[in-house]
Amino acid sequence: MKLKIVSPMGQFFEGEVEGFVINTKEGQQTVLEEHIDFLSFFDYSEIVILDDAASEPIFVALGYLHLVQNEANIMAQFASADEKKAERIFERLKKRKRSESRRVL
Repeated sequence: MKLKIVSPMGQFFEGEVEGFVINTKEGQQTVLEEHIDFLSFFDYSEIVILDDAASEPIFVALGYLHLVQNEANIMAQFASADEKKAERIFERLKKRKRSESRRVL
């Protein structure tokens, strides 16, 4: 299956994978070849790519996963291989999102 991870900073990852694991708002999803099409949102997640070759986990913050016809597209506000940096950015984005929602009310 094709997996693509994109953030406002550009494309972070693109490649053929056997599958991957991601934590969404509905719970942990294991996505394998020929998975049913779906749309799911996430706040913060580690993405583990299920491949023969050991690959580094990818960390994403605030976005969604769209899977259609065996192509998975992950759109995130932030994506990184650096867990600590991703956690810091996520906390900053979460605070900004909260303060913006209070202003609207």
